[in-house]
Amino acid sequence: MINEKETQSESEVASNQPHTLQVGIRMQQGEHTGQPIYSNFTAVQGGQGVVLVDFGFVDPKAMQALAQMTQSGEKVPETISARMSSRVAISVDAAANLQRQLSQLLRPQTSTAVNAEVESSGDMTMQ
Repeated sequence: MINEKETQSESEVASNQPHTLQVGIRMQQGEHTGQPIYSNFTAVQGGQGVVLVDFGFVDPKAMQALAQMTQSGEKVPETISARMSSRVAISVDAAANLQRQLSQLLRPQTSTAVNAEVESSGDMTMQ
């Protein structure tokens, strides 16, 4: 009897949960979206029901100078300049989906790259 009740309650719970449906989406380029925008920096902010993702560009020479200052023990500036390339406002659901997609895409590459860098230098470096 106990097993029947447990089975029944499990099936009731399963029927109350929403079902996931996957549908392919073909995204077409708009008038100004055909050219990719290069970014080497991102900043993320949360709002009411939206996530703002800022894509920007930091001059690689500035990054090298910061790394050299850090290694030589010099005082590092509190801020550096970056140029905003684009700002995207997305829903929280879309942000969660983006996080999942990026995790799947980067999982094998990230672990390999981090392991190789740690093995070659002994510590992590700023990029």
